[in-house]
Amino acid sequence: MLTIFLSVLLAATPNTVETAAQADTVNYIFYVDDKKVDKETAKKIKLVDIKTITTIRDEAAIELYGPEAVNGVVDIKTKNWNMDSKQPIISSSSKISLEYVDLGLSVKWATCNVGADRPEDSGDYFSWGEIEPKRSYSWDNYIHCNGSNKKLTKYCSDSSYGDKGFTDNKTSLDPEDDVAHIKLGDGWRIPTREEFEELMQNCTWTWTTQNGVNGYLVTSNKTGYTDRSIFLPAPGLRSLSNQFFIGQYGFYWSTTASNNFADSACSLYFFYGHLSIIESSAYCQGQCIRPVHIK
Repeated sequence: MLTIFLSVLLAATPNTVETAAQADTVNYIFYVDDKKVDKETAKKIKLVDIKTITTIRDEAAIELYGPEAVNGVVDIKTKNWNMDSKQPIISSSSKISLEYVDLGLSVKWATCNVGADRPEDSGDYFSWGEIEPKRSYSWDNYIHCNGSNKKLTKYCSDSSYGDKGFTDNKTSLDPEDDVAHIKLGDGWRIPTREEFEELMQNCTWTWTTQNGVNGYLVTSNKTGYTDRSIFLPAPGLRSLSNQFFIGQYGFYWSTTASNNFADSACSLYFFYGHLSIIESSAYCQGQCIRPVHIK
């Protein structure tokens, strides 16, 4: 139980530990082995499986985990971390729901990012092909490699980047690695490069501010759909434990691997006055996801 967790002495940095009563009332976010989980899931971990518990608050929490950590973070490290699979011992992948808008295109576009409650919220950040957000984003903890961009274990078409010469020539995410499909269920998925290009070519993109958040209002140009739009915030990206360019740049994963970079995938990239698809987004980066629903 969480109340038992907080009686454990920390073996890491000397951050303040709350009392058990406070921990159950404060709106903390929880990470287990660098994977974000909900509080109820964290409570299920047995005391004997815990290595350390650290609470991080105030500016330190926001610097490490982003704006959502304003109330603090409980960071749990366990003894059961599997270094080979790099999978957490638990998962927060219960189904969530999102609304979508039909812009008259080949797919319907969600009104919010994965992990967001409002259109202007950034939501969660994911490495390409991973299904859980993390505290830190690097090749060291990327699930589809063995610690290096030259040791890929999946989505590799160049043997010089594959672990021990590995290649599988996969150029698009499998359903089990598509967080939109996993989190939202059948019919949902991460958009392809072609679907982003369709959105770019058939909509008017207006840089604006919505509830204090910068981004693009994307309005359909299709006959019969010109009254419909979505808002894409500029959430920046995450690398290591840092967050960059929030409110200035937008980076959104597609499900399509890069044709030109063996360790990268295609992303929608924008800032004020600019809109494009880039192929140089390293798999391990943390980017947001605006999912689509098939028609």
